[in-house]
Amino acid sequence: MNVLSPVRNVNEVGPLRDAGADEFYCGLAPLGWEKEFGTAWANRRDPESAGVVDEQALKDILAVSGSLPVYVALNSPHYPPGATEVLTEFGGRLLEDLGVKALIVADMDLLLALIEAGYAAQLHLSSLATSTNAASSRFFRKLGISRIILPRHLTLGELAQCVVEGMDFEAFLINDGCVFEEGLCATTHAAGAFCMADGDGLQEMPPGILDRYDFWKWTQNNCGCNTSRGYPLGPCGLCAIPKLQAAGIGSLKVVGREASLERKFASVQLAAMARDSARKGGGSEEIRARTIALRGAASLCNNAHACYYPDLWDDNGEVVA
Repeated sequence: MNVLSPVRNVNEVGPLRDAGADEFYCGLAPLGWEKEFGTAWANRRDPESAGVVDEQALKDILAVSGSLPVYVALNSPHYPPGATEVLTEFGGRLLEDLGVKALIVADMDLLLALIEAGYAAQLHLSSLATSTNAASSRFFRKLGISRIILPRHLTLGELAQCVVEGMDFEAFLINDGCVFEEGLCATTHAAGAFCMADGDGLQEMPPGILDRYDFWKWTQNNCGCNTSRGYPLGPCGLCAIPKLQAAGIGSLKVVGREASLERKFASVQLAAMARDSARKGGGSEEIRARTIALRGAASLCNNAHACYYPDLWDDNGEVVA
């Protein structure tokens, strides 16, 4: 299983590789994109805070990454008129001229345009395309797409049912939850993460429910901080790696293109530790203990408070067989 790390500039490549990254992904908009398409984003994350600056910066990343593959996200869920043609040409140049290994795509118009241009085998289906079952996996396999990034809200059982032969699969592992199912959300992050205010002002609810919901939203937003040891808080699926491995997941996604290098490094380090433990036969309980020993914040593991995959644990805190 590979640890997939976000990257934003060339200075991050070496440290993240040393932390245990096996693959990199980033976001980049074509030159002149904002002038032509205004506030529409070329990918899901804010280009100002999360994107690679320009093609030269991407070339620098590629030069230093060596044999480790680099993927570029062009994964906004929809685009304004004319953008598909621009991105198809841009994506082709990234793949053919710069040496990017694959493009991460969500919008079906762009996906089909890139397939028609001959790039199917170099496409990863974004989680925003919301592929959630085996029939969907087989459909995209028939189109020739090489990898499906499974949505973050699927349970372990649902993830396993999505896996089919002849494709790679990627699952979310750590950081940045989402209050709603991102691929089915008709809003844009360009308007702000107002979903984090969902439920505010509601009064007619049974006592305690809104408090629990607010706590859950807080964990989805990475608890707004790190531990005193510098490790990230928030959504975490480290303990589920043995189950993900058994299900056939090949890539483990560390989220946070806009994060500082320190946060990226700590996240990748945790992911690599857990992955290596699973490779050596370590189970979920061992990984949980090692994670707490390294990261701290044991309370977030109680009752699966911050779990990406809470169905891993039963009510007694034991691994579900």
